[in-house]
Amino acid sequence: MKNDLNIQDVITVAKRKGHNIDKNLIQHAYLYAKEKHQDQKRKSGEAYIVHPLNVAFIVADMGLDTAVICAALLHDVVEDTKTTYEDIKEEFNVEIAELVEGVTKITQMFKTNEEKQAENFKKLFIAMEKDIRVILLKLADRLHNVSTLKHLERKKQISIAKETIDIYAPIANKLGMYDFKSKLEDYSFKYLYPEEYEKILNDVETEELNKKVFLDQTKINIEKRLRKYRIPAIIDVERKHLFNIYLKLQSKKIAIQEMKDLFAIKIIVKDKKECYIVLGIINEMYNFIPGTFKDYIAVPRNNMYEALQSGTIGEKGVIFEAQICSYEMNRISKYGILAYLTYMKTDKIDLENSLIKEKFIGVKNSLELKEKIDNPSFFLNAIKQELFEEEVYVFTPKGKLVILPKGATAIDFAYKISENLGNHILTAMINEKEMPVITKLENGDIVKIVTTPNEVIPNINWLDIVKTAKAKSEILKQLEKVKEQNSKISVKLEIIAKDKEGIVLEILEILKNRKQNILSLNTNILEDKIVKIVIVLEVDLIEFLDEIKTSIENMKGVKEVFYSIKVANGDGEKWQF
Repeated sequence: MKNDLNIQDVITVAKRKGHNIDKNLIQHAYLYAKEKHQDQKRKSGEAYIVHPLNVAFIVADMGLDTAVICAALLHDVVEDTKTTYEDIKEEFNVEIAELVEGVTKITQMFKTNEEKQAENFKKLFIAMEKDIRVILLKLADRLHNVSTLKHLERKKQISIAKETIDIYAPIANKLGMYDFKSKLEDYSFKYLYPEEYEKILNDVETEELNKKVFLDQTKINIEKRLRKYRIPAIIDVERKHLFNIYLKLQSKKIAIQEMKDLFAIKIIVKDKKECYIVLGIINEMYNFIPGTFKDYIAVPRNNMYEALQSGTIGEKGVIFEAQICSYEMNRISKYGILAYLTYMKTDKIDLENSLIKEKFIGVKNSLELKEKIDNPSFFLNAIKQELFEEEVYVFTPKGKLVILPKGATAIDFAYKISENLGNHILTAMINEKEMPVITKLENGDIVKIVTTPNEVIPNINWLDIVKTAKAKSEILKQLEKVKEQNSKISVKLEIIAKDKEGIVLEILEILKNRKQNILSLNTNILEDKIVKIVIVLEVDLIEFLDEIKTSIENMKGVKEVFYSIKVANGDGEKWQF
C-alpha cells in the first residue's frame, strides 16, 4: 500500500481498466473527503485522507466504476465526521450515498462487542443484497486496513486479523477473488500468529532457494514438449500462499518439506480440450502421485475455480502440483466476480443475479435466522459456517451436484433441495444404504431422501447438528408451528425391559422429576421375564424427549426405548415415529 498516492494515480488506473470514468466527479469526491477529514490523523500519524485514497485506488484497480471510486473516497465521512447520508445524496447522488451508507458501521451503543459485530454484519449483508458493489468496496477497505495493522495496539491487531480471516477472506473466496483472499489472509496471518508467520516465511524461502533450479528446469522441459505438439501456453512456477501453508501443516501434522503442493507449475492453454491433452502430455513426461488428481473442470469448485490438478514428481524428484487451465478459467479463478463485470449491462449487480445468488443463499438464510434467534453468537457462527470454504460435493440419484459445507448432514441436503423435502424427511438412502437423517455426508455420496406424507416434527437437537442456516431456519419454523398448533404434545413411550420389581416406579420417577404429565400406562408380558411398558404423556417441548429416552435407556434392565408423537393427518390422528 502507498503513502504517496494522489488522486491522479486513482484516475489513471481507473482509465487503464477501461471504464468510462467521470474524472471531475472523482476529483470532487476527493476534495470533499479531504476537507471533511482535514483535522483527522491515522494511528500512523499520517493524514486521514491517505486511507480513502488507497481504498479508491484498490477499487479502481479492481475495475469498478465511478460511483464506487467516489464512494471509496467518501466511505468514512458519515462514520467519522458530522456529514450525513442526506449531505452525500445532495452533494453527489443517491447511488453514491447508498454505497457509502452500506459500508458505514452502526454507531449506537451495544451491550456486547458480539452484538455490535452481529448488527454491523447484518446491515452490511442487507446492503449487499441490493448491490454487490457494497461488499467489494468493504473488501477494499478491509484490505488497506489489514495491511496497516502495525500501527495499532496488539489487542486491536488480533481482533481485526481474526475477523478478516473468519469473515472477509471467506467472502472474497465465495466471490472467486483468489488473489484478494490470499492477501487478506496473509496480512492477517502476519499479525495473528507473528512467530508462525516468520518461521513459515523463512522455511518457504529456503525451500524455494533449494528447489528453484529444478522447478525452472521442469518448466523449460514442459515448454519444449508443448512446442513440439504445437500447443501455445503460458507456464509459471508459483508457490502456495503462506496462510494456506500454515493451515495445511496444522491439519496434516507434517513438515513443510513433505508438502506435495507447496509449489505449482501452472500451465494456461487455449481451451478445455487442450487442458486434457496437456494432462496426458505431462503424464508422459513425469509420474503423477496416486490419489492427488482432481478434476475441477468436470466439477468446478463453488468459488468458480476450474482446473486440472495433480501432485507430480519433476526433475531430480522435486514434487510440484501441476495445474492446467484455460485462459478464461485462469482469469475467472483469479478475479472471480470481477471477471464478469465487463459482461454486465450495468455495474450494479444484486443478489438475484444467477452468478452469485446461489453463493450467498446461505448468508440470506443466516439473516432470516437472526430474526428468529436473538443471539449474536449463534448468528455469527451461522455466518462463518456459511462462508467457510471447506465443502463436500454430493449427488442426487439423478446425478445433480449439490455443494454443502463440510460436516453437513442429510437434513441439510434435504433443505438444500427444497423446504418441502426437508419438512417431510423420514430417513436417507446414502449410497443405496439406509442411514439416519443426521448422518454427515462425504464427498461423492449419492443421497436420496425418503419422505413421509405428513410433516415431520423435528428434534430441537438438530439445530446443533445441521450446518446450513437454511436447515436451522426451517427447523425453527417447524418447531414454532408445533408450538402454535399444540400447547402440549402427546408422546407415546414404548419400553422393552426385564420384568423386575420396581422398574415401572423407577421410570415414573424419571418422568416425575422432569414434571411430565402422564396420561396412561399399560404393561404387557411379551415372553418370560420380558415386559413391554407403554406410557402416554404430554410434553411442552420436544427437546425433552431425547433426554427422557436416554435416561430410561441407561436404567439397569432396559433393553430398548422408542417414542412416537401424535400428529394430525387427513384421516384424523396417528402416532408417528
